[in-house]
Amino acid sequence: MEMIYLLQEVLEIRWPILLFELIFLFGGIMLVVTGTKVRKQSKSTALMSIILGVIIILISLYLLLWAVMFGYNA
Repeated sequence: MEMIYLLQEVLEIRWPILLFELIFLFGGIMLVVTGTKVRKQSKSTALMSIILGVIIILISLYLLLWAVMFGYNA
């Protein structure tokens, strides 16, 4: 039960930064999906989109973890 209260407190305090990072995560996912769909039309654009999407996803996941575990000032 304490874990639920802790998670709820973390979300209440840090929701603006978490929302901002989730938007970037969603954007990275959209880049990867778009890259796979355009693969037949332009291979270089698809590759660039997929690579950029994966980089954005990895950075967003790292920042989300950092924000949840340590907060704003860490």
